[in-house]
This record gives sequence, structure tokens and C-alpha cells, in this order.
Amino acid sequence: MSEHTCVLACVTVQKDCARLIRAGSALAKENGVPLRVLHVSQGKNLLGSPDTAAVLNELFSLAHEAEAEMNIVNEQDVASAIARYAEECGASALVLGPDRSGTAGRVKRLLPEETRIVVVE
Repeated sequence: MSEHTCVLACVTVQKDCARLIRAGSALAKENGVPLRVLHVSQGKNLLGSPDTAAVLNELFSLAHEAEAEMNIVNEQDVASAIARYAEECGASALVLGPDRSGTAGRVKRLLPEETRIVVVE
């Protein structure tokens, strides 16, 4: 793991993901580390829909307000992309939303055991 630890909030392009940024910000402040925000696009044209563009803009604004860096990566395998990014930035904790696809479990298996996964309902 990198010596530069952070909290990583993983978001999708949905308005209710603002709660993940807020939870990540609180956790980062509690631990005295920076917050980073990540979205994995899976090759989709993010700006093709006005709704998607508006939500992305809102998420970038929330990240900025939380003094967080927000990045978008384009990869089909979401779990691998999240795990790789988390290792690159030295994430000590990941904040995720609930998912029915099992992504959180796959991410956890790819990360060091000490990496904390926080699922925010």
C-alpha cells in the first residue's frame, strides 16, 4: 500500500451518490486523510445524456466542496478498476453504495485485508 493514505468514495452517475461523497468526507476528516472520489464508466458515453452530464457535474461540485479529487476511469471490470485505483492512491477505506451485483465483495477480495469497506445505504 502507498504511504499516502486516503479514503476513496466510489460513485455511480446517480444523484443519490452525493451521500457517498458526504460519508467519505466525514470518514476522511475523522481519520485526518484526504478524500478521493472515483467513478468507473465501463466505456459508456458519459456526456451523451443531459441527465448524466448534470449528475456528473453535481458530483464534481460536491467533490470540490469536500476538497476531494474526483476521477473517472473507463474500464469494463469495475471491481478491478476500483481495486487498482485504491491501491494506487493508498486507500485505507472505501465508501461504496449497496449493490446487488456483488462488486463490493469482489473489490474486497482484490484489496489488502486491512482495507476497510464501508457500505452506505
